[in-house]
Amino acid sequence: MITALCAFGIYRAAFHSADTAPVNVSFILGGGTSRGETAEGPTQGSRLAIQGRLRGLAATADGTVYLFTQEDREMVMWKWQPSGVTERVPLSGLDNQAAEQAAVAPDGTVYLAAGDLWKIRPDGKATKIVDTRCGNEKRPFPLEAQLDVFCTDQVTGVAIGRDGSVYFGDQTVIGHHASYVHRVSGDTVELIAGRQPRAGESLKRSNPAVEAGIDPPAGTKATDVLAPDMWNSGWLSLGSSGIYWRTGPGIVRINTDGSLSPLVGAQSPTSIGDPKGPFESMGRAIDAEVGAGTADTPRGDVSAIPRRSEVYYSDARETYSPPFSEQYRWGGGKSASQEDFIQHLRKGEAVYRVLDDQIAPVVVGAQSLATSGDALYIAAESSSGGGTVGVLQVELPKMS
Repeated sequence: MITALCAFGIYRAAFHSADTAPVNVSFILGGGTSRGETAEGPTQGSRLAIQGRLRGLAATADGTVYLFTQEDREMVMWKWQPSGVTERVPLSGLDNQAAEQAAVAPDGTVYLAAGDLWKIRPDGKATKIVDTRCGNEKRPFPLEAQLDVFCTDQVTGVAIGRDGSVYFGDQTVIGHHASYVHRVSGDTVELIAGRQPRAGESLKRSNPAVEAGIDPPAGTKATDVLAPDMWNSGWLSLGSSGIYWRTGPGIVRINTDGSLSPLVGAQSPTSIGDPKGPFESMGRAIDAEVGAGTADTPRGDVSAIPRRSEVYYSDARETYSPPFSEQYRWGGGKSASQEDFIQHLRKGEAVYRVLDDQIAPVVVGAQSLATSGDALYIAAESSSGGGTVGVLQVELPKMS
């Protein structure tokens, strides 16, 4: 059953500092008290109390947002459109799987990187595309192969190319520790980036092949690098000139000619300054290092807005929950239920922006992020109401 709803609500969050302007955020889903339709008709998305746990977030270029949650009895896809219409779509064939990343194809199909790679039709029907339960008959095979025989140990990232091609980031964790990027082309899986470690090869940054996966020299081929950081790698996002790939402490761009370019290169992490306020530069992105998460925290994310030349990513090195420190505190006008949601936020990560080779903080408390053609969205969990989920749109600075 698909339930039609209308949505939109406003919330304001801010980094508070005497010299820092607030960053505005709009609740588009969750943070409310309603469980569905009322006698007066559909409930606005921002007035909903979305029960359950966060299982994934994605957005399309036109601003349609997809939220995946796990309820007591089923997994659900929420579809919010800028027109104000929200749909609740129960999933069939998939239950209780947390997606590290999600991406939407032009036909409305959503792909979830949730250990395996799943394809979700608009009606909620789920189909497994890439299997990670190899068993005794199939060993992980990260090179090119037919889709029905390809197998890997975990899928953590997914992105959709402009031609509709599906790219996914995956890792082998048993025996050969390495991260890869593959593309589904018809019934074939093609290797786009990464390689297997050779026998006895070092997995440390002193190995030029590992360093090239973090801060690649000009002309580095994507299939020549070794990315052994299995816990902090694999997330993907489509940019204007290629695919962004998180490779551990770095983020690189896979160019259309198959070469790599650095974005966040971990060249000099100690030169990065302390955060002053949202969108204020902390230093050069090439010097920054992406922090790693743990088994108890969200691991990370990356998402680009090509028309704004911006890349956003979350850093799991530290997590944040209220009360936030002065420069990270959320504030501003809010309803009583939104205040309660925020006061009971579960720990979330810091989100950073890369623009014009500079890195800047944006917001904290995010458990997932996604971007549209001109907007940034974050998902957060709260223990309020027995466990609820919300999605907020972050207002971005005007383009100069």
